[in-house]
Amino acid sequence: MRRFLRTGHDPARERLKRDLFQFNKTVEHGFPHQPSALGYSPSLHILAIGTRSGAIKLYGAPGVEFMGLHKENNAVMQIHFLPGQCQLVTLLDDNSLHLWSLKVKGGVSELQEEESFTLRGAPGAAPSATQITEILPHSSRELLYLGTESGTVFVVQLPGFRTLDDRTISSEAVLQWLPEEARHRRVFEMVEALQEHPRDPNQILIGYSRGLVVIWDLQGSRVLSHFLSSQQLENVSWQRDGCLIVTCHSDGSHCQWPVPSDTQNPDPLRSSIPYGPFPCKAITKIFWLTTRQGLPFTIFQGGMPRASYGDRHCISVVHNGQQTAFDFTSRVIDFTVLTEADPTAAFDDPYALVVLAEEELVVIDLQTPGWPPVQLPYLASLHCSAITCSHHVSNIPLKLWERVMAAGSRQNLHFSAMEWPIDGGTNLAPPPPQRDLLLTGHEDGTVRFWDASGVCLRLLYKLSTVRVFLTDTDLSENLSAQGGLL
Repeated sequence: MRRFLRTGHDPARERLKRDLFQFNKTVEHGFPHQPSALGYSPSLHILAIGTRSGAIKLYGAPGVEFMGLHKENNAVMQIHFLPGQCQLVTLLDDNSLHLWSLKVKGGVSELQEEESFTLRGAPGAAPSATQITEILPHSSRELLYLGTESGTVFVVQLPGFRTLDDRTISSEAVLQWLPEEARHRRVFEMVEALQEHPRDPNQILIGYSRGLVVIWDLQGSRVLSHFLSSQQLENVSWQRDGCLIVTCHSDGSHCQWPVPSDTQNPDPLRSSIPYGPFPCKAITKIFWLTTRQGLPFTIFQGGMPRASYGDRHCISVVHNGQQTAFDFTSRVIDFTVLTEADPTAAFDDPYALVVLAEEELVVIDLQTPGWPPVQLPYLASLHCSAITCSHHVSNIPLKLWERVMAAGSRQNLHFSAMEWPIDGGTNLAPPPPQRDLLLTGHEDGTVRFWDASGVCLRLLYKLSTVRVFLTDTDLSENLSAQGGLL
């Protein structure tokens, strides 16, 4: 027995411990851990989610899933798909850029990292001079515009990440085109917004945190128009026809600015605080989307009254006199709106709102009255409540499977009938040979039934044991009321 109590370093013992007890992750299912960024490709219909651990996951139609892992263990801050290509760019919190591509090998697609790049400034420059805050992939498919904390916009050529110094847009170059009254104000700080003109690729919009927004002519290297707000700028939305700009600000307001045909400085058409007049939280992101009916959608994050809703995580949708604030149980990481993918279309016609929160992904149908949620075919959160136990059951009889499905359908009457809108790619996996169930018990007293037959887990049915097991005499009645499994 003494040989098992030896102290000190034993190479054979350590090797045996690694072989027997080392943890090896083989596959991941469900909602990603600690999400930090969201991206969407309108042309590919693929959703991308980045995490704090440096992972990037792509989701398309049910069963279509790709995963990539950065070599650096840094959080993914931004994800941008390149227009019309099977490529995307990620920004990590160490200020490095990474180019990823979807490539076909052996008849299947793989996500691979192609290039990495770190923006460098002049010798002796402050770190903020090259700290990237905004990324704009240009429609030319060859350029990236990088906004920084110093107010400078750098231009990088793809795919080699070559910096084009002669195209850099410095704050000094912008300042010389502003009128005298604007030069005396501290209108520059970090770049908060970068957007390309919806109709003219030779114009880009640059928004600065102090409230200045300019339209920059890429060919003439000059300011075409500028808009100056008295409030700190948070984000910008450019109407599809390019005739209107909507800005949102730190005081919970948003303003509409007409884009003039000449160089004069316009006044805002309209400025409003949706949840005023009391102090409100900042509106951090806004969408202004046109429809064929003529009434636009206004979708924004934040803006709630500080006193009563300061601790809430809300996204508001305003359309045709209806205003709804969707309240989420965890912090909203980012959101996007799915619209008409053709850039030459006359209207946006939004049809779904996609919200990424820390603990859930929510898709809301914007075409059905009441704006109901869409049922998730994957990405349901396993840890919506802490899991206390689990059990896997294989080869479920068809009769029991049909009863579980029927019970689940009666619980899902509040969901939209819309088909899952993120449907890019094709699932090449063969049909499952049998029906499998994963049962998870949770701290909140519920038991959840998951379809574990295919590639991704799907929530079928939720059983509330708190209500079921009241008394022995009511057991059968309550089980029947919960969905008719007996």
